[in-house]
Amino acid sequence: MIRQISKFFFIRCFRTLVLVFAGLMFALTLSSIINVDVVKNLNNQIKNPILILYAELLGFIAPGPRYILYPILVQLKEYGVGYSIIIALISGHVLIEPSTIFMEYGFMGYRFPLKRFIASFIVTYLAGLLTYFIFG
Repeated sequence: MIRQISKFFFIRCFRTLVLVFAGLMFALTLSSIINVDVVKNLNNQIKNPILILYAELLGFIAPGPRYILYPILVQLKEYGVGYSIIIALISGHVLIEPSTIFMEYGFMGYRFPLKRFIASFIVTYLAGLLTYFIFG
């Protein structure tokens, strides 16, 4: 009995650590790509509604827990990125949450995760736009 419990515990710990490690690698890779010149070029060449969409998609694909994105968000804010991009990045990571799709599919069928994904995508984009219009 103890052996089964410890095996279950170590497997779960390993899976959790792999997810956290993947998130850290993603954050470190992303933060090494981001610099002042890249941010200025993006702000000059791409309109803000499209940047909000990019931030939303980046938040969607970001693995790991939410706190992994916070150092990147601070760095982006220091480089002059607007609040709308930061809101879209956080909301895309929190609301869309791709890892829950399979569990939702198993419990509630394919319609619920599909509708939740579409609604979350729209709400996240609208939150970014609203923040852009309020804060500029």
